[in-house]
Amino acid sequence: MKKTLRYLRPVVSIASLALLVYAMRRAGIVTILNSARALGVGFVLLILQSGLRHASRTAAWHASIGRGTPRPGLLNLFGLRLVGEGLNGVTPAGPLLGESVKTLAASKVMPASASASSVVIENIAYAFGAALFMLSGAVWLLVSSSPHARLGDGIVIVCLTALLFVLFGVLRRRTPLSQRLLALMPARWRLTRSVRRYEDRMIAIETDIHDFFRTRPSAFIALLGVEFLTNFTGVAEAYLILRVTTLHASLVTSYLVEVANRAVQLFFAFVPFGLGVEEASAAGTLAALGYSAGQGVSLAVLRRARTIFWSGLGLLLAARFWSARSLEEGSAV
Repeated sequence: MKKTLRYLRPVVSIASLALLVYAMRRAGIVTILNSARALGVGFVLLILQSGLRHASRTAAWHASIGRGTPRPGLLNLFGLRLVGEGLNGVTPAGPLLGESVKTLAASKVMPASASASSVVIENIAYAFGAALFMLSGAVWLLVSSSPHARLGDGIVIVCLTALLFVLFGVLRRRTPLSQRLLALMPARWRLTRSVRRYEDRMIAIETDIHDFFRTRPSAFIALLGVEFLTNFTGVAEAYLILRVTTLHASLVTSYLVEVANRAVQLFFAFVPFGLGVEEASAAGTLAALGYSAGQGVSLAVLRRARTIFWSGLGLLLAARFWSARSLEEGSAV
């Protein structure tokens, strides 16, 4: 498995970079530069809008921490979230690395089990919110599209609805996923032996997660509402860019662009920074809505600039965290 990942990572990185170069060449560098010039100081507003998304997910993470557990301040959690997001964006491992590091960092200010369970709970709520957001977009397309396109929209709706019911069923029935996963893993695998050393800890964390959804349903509903509304910060970003660069933006167009963007981020989370796939998605979506593909690529590139800003800040915080940890370990020795 390690050998497979070793070869897969550079292949994915090269393919995504090639797709990015192709999309930018099709759009034209001049078109992208003109869009950036038109946005101008609006980039500051774009940064603030994306910062609002980070802030709302930080608040959701804070609410996911169990009762009676020492809760770090929102500013501390905001910084830890940026650390995770920075690592999510720059590595093919994506959330597997970023969320793990975020959990490890948070365990310095709260119990390790509470840190892990709160991160998972927030991500589950976000997954529900994103799925509902994409489902609403699919329903809109089903109602407003031509009869020829309704079959595809209907399939998307069925798949998203099934996914939501599966997730809800797992939580409601308290399905022991960690135990079932370990039972399916061949005993001869080195990975299996490594994972089994943490079996008790995994079961304890999973129990905390199930207890949260069983004993705090109102908190979960509030989390779901926050995570669902978080998606509309992306709608605001798309509207701002299209309004400035095309002068004829609409909320519906911005909404559908963000629905497509959420779907790409879900299925291509392992692609560093979403290189290429986000540009292709935005170009295809806007082209289908009557805009030019170049305007779609420009939209994705400008949004990528704000992602780089927050990821860069997160990586700086990550470097500070690891430096402080190294100093603590050195003084302990």
